Order: sequence, then structure tokens, then C-alpha cells
Amino acid sequence: MTNPGTWPDLTELDSWIRRALLISDASELLIQQTSVGLMPAATGDRTQRASCRRGPSCHQRAPAPRSSDATQPTPRPSFPGRMLVTERADRKNMEQKTTPTITELEREIDALRRRVAELEIPARRYKALLDGGIVSMMIYDGESRVLEVNRRWEQLWSLSLRDVAGWRLLKDEQVSANGSMPLVEQAFWRGEATALPTIRYDPVQADTLQKGVARWVASSLHPINDAAGNVAEVLQIHVDVGELKQSEDELRIQTEQLEAAIAERTQRLEEQLRVSEEQQRAIAALSTPVLRLWDGILALPLIGQIDAERAARILDVLLQAIVDTQAEHVIIDVTGVPFMDAEGARHLRDTVRASSLLGARCAIAGISPVMARLLIDCDLGFDGVPIVTSLQDGLRRLLSSRNGDRTIGAAGAQRRDPARRDEPRER
Repeated sequence: MTNPGTWPDLTELDSWIRRALLISDASELLIQQTSVGLMPAATGDRTQRASCRRGPSCHQRAPAPRSSDATQPTPRPSFPGRMLVTERADRKNMEQKTTPTITELEREIDALRRRVAELEIPARRYKALLDGGIVSMMIYDGESRVLEVNRRWEQLWSLSLRDVAGWRLLKDEQVSANGSMPLVEQAFWRGEATALPTIRYDPVQADTLQKGVARWVASSLHPINDAAGNVAEVLQIHVDVGELKQSEDELRIQTEQLEAAIAERTQRLEEQLRVSEEQQRAIAALSTPVLRLWDGILALPLIGQIDAERAARILDVLLQAIVDTQAEHVIIDVTGVPFMDAEGARHLRDTVRASSLLGARCAIAGISPVMARLLIDCDLGFDGVPIVTSLQDGLRRLLSSRNGDRTIGAAGAQRRDPARRDEPRER
């Protein structure tokens, strides 16, 4: 008898139930037949007892045996009470043998019913998933031949079960080309569930199909083992990711378009930045223009605020111009500087000193009253540096000093050469 704690395989469930019912019916029939067989013996016993009560004739001795029967053994006398006790004992023994068997069968049948009720829950879940029409499902045997497909699978691939009768997953070239065959073999040969990468599968390209529609799918394989632990079937679930793949492609296209637009915009900005840098250089050159007013005389008109960066640029431009033109005099015009702080004044003083090291004398023109007060407060006086009111005034003074030097030089020459005194001056 099978232990109720060990459950039979589901494929043998029906045979077990039929066998249990057959044994139960046979046991009941045996009990009925045994009960019927005991009734005549009990009736004969009562009849014999009644005859005993009728008179002493029942206690007479039996007739002596014949001479022909002398060689045969004398039969044991039959006592009705002994027969009744024996039949009752046999009936009790049979009941003791039969009753536990029926009880055990009923217990096992109840256990099997509970087991079936427990298995009905996952069976209903599987059926709901199979017939739901949302997920594509197909079942293979151990050799990857298709055994069953659901309606969603037929809708997804536009195929039927008959169309894939000769197709085998383990021999599919598209799966091998995608690099998923080791995962498929892992499911069929090792019995390990695995997820396959997303693939665009085209049934038309399969030699044994050559029909259907191509789909982007993500799938997984789920082995189903038998009682011995071997792979009996494999369940494959497909999920249509065509819309997701299409959205991904659209997103990729949009990203590429956005990147192209960004690259174009960046190129435009770089061009604008280049133009802006050129303009800044031009503005910087205009903000520090070095003008050649006369032979050996340069003018540096300054406009706007003078910070450290601009002061360094002014110094570089001015020193280079002095070297290029061999200038002797430089007029720095600060009329266009609205405000100059102590830092700007120090930069201006450094420019004057650096110019003198190259042999050029600087004059400052256009100092405002506010700037003059600032220079005095900061003790930044330009000692030994000529201060003029404007650029024109500075140029006039330099030209006058040059003419005076020439006059003085000509007079000295006449004193050295008395013969030239009597020459008439040209008008």
C-alpha cells in the first residue's frame, strides 16, 4: 500500500483513483457475500436446538455401523454450537482484515483529492496565462520539437502549430547567428531557466517555415522536469517588443537629429566666438592705439577704465611701438579715462618708467582734477614727467622745443664759422 505522504505522478492519478474505487467496491461486495453465507448456519443451529427441546429422541444413540463401514474412520460428530462459534470467529477475522484496508483506502483517496485540489490552483493560473492572449507561449519536447502553442503565439507570428511541425529550435540558424544558442542549449540540456536577448526573428528566413511575419521579441526558456529530474518539456515565453524597439529607433533618430543640430549650433557659436575674439582684438588694438604724430613723436590716447589686464596690454603695445619707430617722445593722453584708481595710476607710472628705459621721454596730457587729487592722496606724483593740458598742447611744446634746439644749434654753428654770418637769409 502506498504511503499517503508520497504522492503519485499526475499522469497516474486517474489510474490510482480507479484502482482505489475498484478495491473499495470489491471489499464491500466481499463483506456482503460473507454476511449472506453466515445466515443459513445460524438458522440451522436454531432448528437443531428446537428439535432438541422436542424430546429425548434427539439424545438416542446412533445406529451401529454396518460391517461394510467398519474399515472407514468414524466421523467427528457435528455440534451446532461449535459450528456457530467457528463461523462467527471466521467472520470476525475477515472483518478485522477488511476494515483497515477500506479505512486506509479512504484516507489515501482523501489525500489524493486534497492533492488534486492543490494542483488545480497552479493549473488554473497556467491556463489563465496560456489563454490570456497577452503573452506568446509555446511548449517544446526534450528535442526542441514544438508540442503546443497558444492563440497569442499564432497571432504574433501569423503561423499555426502545423506550420512548425518540422522546425526545431536547437537547429535554428537565426538563433545561432544571434549568439543565443548556448543559452538555448543550457535550458534543454542542463535544465536551467534562461532569458534570451532581444532578437528580430523572421520566420520567412527559416528553411522549415518560410512564412509568417518578422518580429522584435524578448523571450525566456523554462525547463519542465519529469519525476526523474530529466528535462521533459521546455516552455518558451515571447514578449513583443516591436513597439518598444520602434520607440527606441525613433528615440535614436531624434537623438541623432538633436546631436546634428547641436553640432551645427556649436559650429555657429564657435564661428561667432571667433568673430567675437577678432573683434575684441580689434577693440583692444583700438583701445590702445599708438599714433605717430611726428618724426620721433608718438601719441597714446587712452579711453575707458584701465585695469591690470589692459595696463599690461598698453605697456606691451607701447614698448613695441617705441622700438619699431625709434621714438624719442611719447604723449600719453588720459582725457578719455573717466576714473582712475590707485592701481591704474601705478600701472601708468610703470609705463612711463619702462618707456624711459628705452630712451623715450613721456608726457601726460588730460589729467582731470579728480585724478590729480587721487594722485596726491596716494602719493603717486609723476616727478620729472611733463604734464600738459591736452594732446595738442603737448605736441606744440615738443615741436617748439625741437625748433628751439635747432635754432640754438644753428647759432652755435655761426659762432664757430664767422664767414656764414654775412650770407643773406633766404626768405
